[in-house]
Amino acid sequence: MISSDAIPLMPLHMLELPSALREGIAAALTTVPTARWMRAAQELSERYRANRNGSEQPLARGSDQALGYAALILPAAYAQLRGAMAATAARVPRWNPTSLLDLGSGPGTALWAALAQWPWIERITAWEREPALIALGRELAARGPAALQRTSWERTDLRQITETGPTFDLVVLGHVLNELDAELRVLVIQAAWRRTSGVLLIVEPGTSAAFAIVRAARDHLLNDGAQTLAPCAHDMPCPLIDDWCHFPQRLKRPDFQRRVRAAPSEWEDSKYSYAAMARFAAEQPIWGRVIREPTSNKAYAEALISSRTGIVRRRALKRHRDAFRRVKALEWGQALPDDEE
Repeated sequence: MISSDAIPLMPLHMLELPSALREGIAAALTTVPTARWMRAAQELSERYRANRNGSEQPLARGSDQALGYAALILPAAYAQLRGAMAATAARVPRWNPTSLLDLGSGPGTALWAALAQWPWIERITAWEREPALIALGRELAARGPAALQRTSWERTDLRQITETGPTFDLVVLGHVLNELDAELRVLVIQAAWRRTSGVLLIVEPGTSAAFAIVRAARDHLLNDGAQTLAPCAHDMPCPLIDDWCHFPQRLKRPDFQRRVRAAPSEWEDSKYSYAAMARFAAEQPIWGRVIREPTSNKAYAEALISSRTGIVRRRALKRHRDAFRRVKALEWGQALPDDEE
């Protein structure tokens, strides 16, 4: 259990898929010819990068596309979810969730990420509408911790979601809202919040279009009484104008993902936008969070910070050595407890 009162300020550094998940995907990929899952992954990549408005077909359908999803998209999605969960846990280090509802679970990516962050979770429910993704999720979960093996998989279309039913400490909407139309998004967010007894975590890819969706969801939840845990240091409307907020999580690429992407690098920075909204306040306030990678040159170092008082551009001249080093050492996504000059 986490018992420290201190806020872990730094974001997660390099992470990799849990070995059981990585080995499970690799084993599943051997059940079909390589060309089939490679082709399915490439087709998914094209659809994944396209702007979606909720009227398209599901991102992945059928067993080949489910395998393509696991090979290509799952590793980056896992990294994004883990990064957002770590930032959430840092704001409430004594919060010990024991139940999880994952809405639009796919092959269960968020389940693995949540158990990596909060290994004491005992009761897990996963909602997914595509049978092939459920089948793959169950197959992978059989290799995981006991709680993951006991997951209750429910074939559910979010278009039929209701606000009544059991509540959960943690509810996750990961890579879901960008696949819904605007009207359905509101209904899903409302129903998810009614099912939340602790934290509702929304995670989307780190694009300007996905950020707008996360921002609108946060606004809706604030109006419904939710409190912001992360990334914002406040419960005010987002202060960004003609700009967007996202964060990186570095991932060691598994071999199958490198293969399908023809990627020479062993790692990638997977970008995401997120909002962690709770029915309680964070244990300790923060002054701000670094929302861009700090830059430096021969004259100064500079960092962009979203703070309780708005957007702050913190610049330190090189001749002011201590201040220059402090600004240069800041990390993208880092939480700042105080406004230190």
